[in-house]
Amino acid sequence: MSQSDLPTGLPEQEPADAAPAGSAPAPQSSDAPLGTDPGEREPVVEVTEREVTLERSVRVGRMVIGGIIAGAVIAMIACLFFPIEEGAEYTLGQVVGFMALIGAAIGACLGGVFALLLGLAVRRQRGTGIAIQSDVR
Repeated sequence: MSQSDLPTGLPEQEPADAAPAGSAPAPQSSDAPLGTDPGEREPVVEVTEREVTLERSVRVGRMVIGGIIAGAVIAMIACLFFPIEEGAEYTLGQVVGFMALIGAAIGACLGGVFALLLGLAVRRQRGTGIAIQSDVR
């Protein structure tokens, strides 16, 4: 469906160069290339250049997720080094799961703090550049 098929709420208008109904169509002039409409205009391109400030940033979400994963894995591996007593009311799987939750929480906090510190260090590096905006009408 093209844009001309969409309802606009406006009555249809015939082009100004259209022949009245019932008459033969006018032949195309030989100086216009085939397939082009003489009513079409060339696109107008406006180019604007602006000086902008470039600033690097840290992706905090990725750092926190990385901290969660690292903390959970380290905590799960660490709990495997400690033996569980025979008469305990919990299993090794329960201990590993609980330690994964605690390790993930600690890893999220450490990942967030690391992202903030890294963001402060990276923010000091700024630069300038030229942005080119092109508007086509």
